[in-house]
Amino acid sequence: MHKQPEAKVVPPTPAQLRDRSALFSTLNDEDIQAVLNLAHAEQLPAKHVVFHEGDAGDRLLVLLSGRVKVSLASPEGKEAILSLLEPGQLIGEMALLDGGARSATVTTMDACSVLVIWRKDFLAFLEQRPKIALALLHALSLRLRATNDLVGNLSFLNLPARLARILLNLGQQYGKHSGEGIVIGLKLSQEELGNLVGVSRESVNRQVRLWVETGVLDYAHGTLILKNSDALFREALAA
Repeated sequence: MHKQPEAKVVPPTPAQLRDRSALFSTLNDEDIQAVLNLAHAEQLPAKHVVFHEGDAGDRLLVLLSGRVKVSLASPEGKEAILSLLEPGQLIGEMALLDGGARSATVTTMDACSVLVIWRKDFLAFLEQRPKIALALLHALSLRLRATNDLVGNLSFLNLPARLARILLNLGQQYGKHSGEGIVIGLKLSQEELGNLVGVSRESVNRQVRLWVETGVLDYAHGTLILKNSDALFREALAA
């Protein structure tokens, strides 16, 4: 039986990158093409570990399609999901700049295509292109703000408020309106929801079941439908 050749990843155009990514949004076609000349495209399968926490920070990735999760593992093996990344976002930019070890583990949630830029090539390139260095700092600041929001939520909000905010955020990023409500186009297990909120699967299960019973949302086979976003907004602001 002959093995089917892998589908070739078609690099995006400068205009597509400008629309998708904070790194490229302020750059002209010439600057974007210069970055593309440093990169090569790769296809990654679903549930693939892109790199582990502690690995060498030797490359930057730009997510072109698919979604990945960024997580940490406790000594007991429990997972805490720090963020979910979507097309246009950067993967591994912190370690790329400071040369340190990876601060988290990144795993694909479905099949993904990425652009890969090696650190040794990119740092020499940034020295000649300060405008691109500023764009990268802007992209980093957006990630830092999102992380600060997450830490604040985990520190000060109760479980219903934290879960409501995460569900509303997921609905904003991945939701599509239907007759039933807002369908979140990202399958998440209750364990993954718990890892996003920072609580056990059992705690999330109790809250989700309560909201299903009261008609706030629907949850079946990993698919979430936000049926009453107003109720979630009130819950998110009630803490």
